[in-house]
Amino acid sequence: MDAIGKIAFWAGILCELIVSVSGYAYGGYHEPAIIVLGMLFFSISICMHLELKKNWKLYLICAVVGLGYYYLQSSALILRILLILLAGREQKAEQVIKCFFWGTLVIMICTAVLAALGLHNTLSLTQNFRHEEETRYCFGFYHPNGFAFFFFRTLVLGLYTYGKQLKLWMMAVVAAASMILFWMAGSKMGMTAAVCVIVAFWLVRYFKTDQTRKTFYFIGNVLMALEVLFLMVSMVCFVPSVEIALAGEGFWQILNELTTGRLFFIHKTFLEYPIPLWGYQGFMEATEVGFVNAMYNQGLVFLMVYLAALFYLFYRMYRKKDMSALVLILGFTLYAMAEAFLPYFNKNGIWMLFIGWNLYRAGPGKEEVNEKD
Repeated sequence: MDAIGKIAFWAGILCELIVSVSGYAYGGYHEPAIIVLGMLFFSISICMHLELKKNWKLYLICAVVGLGYYYLQSSALILRILLILLAGREQKAEQVIKCFFWGTLVIMICTAVLAALGLHNTLSLTQNFRHEEETRYCFGFYHPNGFAFFFFRTLVLGLYTYGKQLKLWMMAVVAAASMILFWMAGSKMGMTAAVCVIVAFWLVRYFKTDQTRKTFYFIGNVLMALEVLFLMVSMVCFVPSVEIALAGEGFWQILNELTTGRLFFIHKTFLEYPIPLWGYQGFMEATEVGFVNAMYNQGLVFLMVYLAALFYLFYRMYRKKDMSALVLILGFTLYAMAEAFLPYFNKNGIWMLFIGWNLYRAGPGKEEVNEKD
């Protein structure tokens, strides 16, 4: 029974991996079937370890929440997350992250090779980006931003998995290659986020004192809180220019340019649509900004729960002394300024850290220690 449950879990993870990239690189024509198949695998895995008498309240709550969101939104996103986390309660987050790292890397390399051979899509696109025509490399993906995000995911998951084994010159090579690829894709956000993540990984690797860990934890909490606060204030208070709507006026002009027009669009969405508690069905006006997109598509309730889970996980990883996990959380949170991936387990590495969540529990007053350290 245990073997069947494990096989079903990893089959479901494989489905999620395929789905995560397929829409960006191969059109995603069969995504619904693969999603349903993955959910079926996770359900089988749960049934193989079902302890109904002991955990019936947990299963009931998850069923009500997942099916309730499916009814309200016509989307199985929340139900999928719950199924994955229930099925993965006895699995290890590190193994899931390693699977997504290698799987994404192999898919991206194959996609780029096929594009170079002229067998799939194209290596680059020449079109109007940010109000002017330019050439950006997408390496077989349908948009350079799609390539940039999945390369960023691969970078962060790879550093989390193998960062402690890399020598300093290897880190330099990784940093240089990342900058070149993000530059070719024309992704300023990718370059900024990659620099922050690589520097943070270097810091937590070579400065391992308790004071450094406490300082990093404090600064990380402040940065995440300021990011969310900045987005909410921008959404409400952004002042658009009369002459050029996308530019903003005065102070907002500078910030809007740095975020490539995203502040204007989140303000426009706020003016035109009330913030929903449970999200809008099939909402098509959502922005690329992750937190704002989640608030309108999945609702304010989901966003509040996500933020609570985010800061709780950050605290737990701090207690475990898993500094690599802290950097992973900060990296994906920073990138949420540019991409709407928060409610997707298969895109958001933060959800992956919740795999085996019962392993993170500690007794009263006990310090959690990361076995990898």
